[in-house]
Amino acid sequence: MKCIKPGLFTTVQDIGRTKYEKDGFSVAGVMSQYLYNIANALVDNDDGAVLEITMNGPVLQFNASNIIAFVAQDAEIFLDEQQIPVNTAVYVEKGQILKIQTIKSGARGYLAFHKSLKIKHILESASTHTRSGIGGYNGRTLKRNDVFYFNEKALNHDIIGNTFNIKSIEDPHTIPIIKGLQFDQFDTASHQLLVNQIYSISEMSDRMGYRLNGNKNLVHLENADIISEPIAPGSVQVPNNGQPIILLNDRQTIGGYTKIATVSFAGREKLAQLKAHDHIEFKWVSVEEATKDYKDYIHQMNQDIKSIKLNKYKDLSNIRPKSKKIAKLIKGGIKREYQKNRRSNQINEKK
Repeated sequence: MKCIKPGLFTTVQDIGRTKYEKDGFSVAGVMSQYLYNIANALVDNDDGAVLEITMNGPVLQFNASNIIAFVAQDAEIFLDEQQIPVNTAVYVEKGQILKIQTIKSGARGYLAFHKSLKIKHILESASTHTRSGIGGYNGRTLKRNDVFYFNEKALNHDIIGNTFNIKSIEDPHTIPIIKGLQFDQFDTASHQLLVNQIYSISEMSDRMGYRLNGNKNLVHLENADIISEPIAPGSVQVPNNGQPIILLNDRQTIGGYTKIATVSFAGREKLAQLKAHDHIEFKWVSVEEATKDYKDYIHQMNQDIKSIKLNKYKDLSNIRPKSKKIAKLIKGGIKREYQKNRRSNQINEKK
C-alpha cells in the first residue's frame, strides 16, 4: 500500500505499550479504544495495527487486495472516486485508490485492515510515539511515497458488508474528573472554578496533552512545583500560569507539576473526538462513579463487538458496482473464449 498523500496527522497505532512506563516509555496507542476495537471487529482482525487519522486523511493506493473499514463518527471517504460508506467492511482490489477526504464529525477515525499491516513491534506494540521516534512507520507520521506491506492471509469474503452504526456521544463536551493527587494544594475557590467555567482547547494541543484556556486562573496554595512522580492517563496538571493541561496518550511518564484532577476513562474517550477551539466543561465525579462508568462503557463495547462478529448488521450497497464489474469481466471472458474457439474451428475446417 503506497501513501500518495499523508493527511494532516496519520500514524500507525494499536492499543499501546502498556507495560513499560516504569522504564520511561510512553504508552502511545489509539486515542479512542472504542472506535479502534469496532474498526478491527468489522474486518475480523482483533488487536491489529490501524492508521489513526486526525481531521483529514491520507490518499492510499493498494498494491494488494484487502478488506478495510474506516470507523469514525462521520466521514467522507472515496474508493476510486466513488463514495463509500463509513463504518463498513469494504473489499479493495489491487490498484484501487482510497481517499479519506475529511472527518465530518469528531476529530479522529481509524482505518483497519483484514490483512494485517506488516509492522515491526517495539516493546510488544506497533504504536507510534512521534516525540521519541519509535514504533509505527519509522517512528513518525505518514509521508508521501511511504509503502506498507500486508501479512499474507486468505480473505474472508463473508465479512464484506459488515457495518455498524456508531452512536452519538452523550454530552460530548462534559468531561468527568476525579480528585487528583494534589487536589488539596489548591484553594476551595479553584476547586469550584474548575467545574464552573468553560474552557477552550488550545491550538497548542496534541496527542501528548490538551492545553486549556479559561477566563480565570486556578490558584495554588503555595506553588506549582512538586517532586516528580508518575503521571496517570488523564492527569490534569496545573503549571504556574494556572491554566490546566490534560495529559494524554503520548504524555511523559513522570512530571513535576501539581495535579488537581484526573479525567476518567469515559472522559478520555470523549476528548479523543475533540479538537482545537472546541469547548469543554468539567464535572466532579467520585471514584465509584468513574469505575461504574468504565465498566458500563467496556460492557457496551464488548456487546457491540459481539453483534458485529455475529454478522448482525450488513450493508451490501457498496459492493453492487463491484458485482457488476465482475459480471462484465466474466461476460467478456466468455465472449473471448467463444471467439477463440470459433477461430480454431475455422482453421480446422480449412485443413
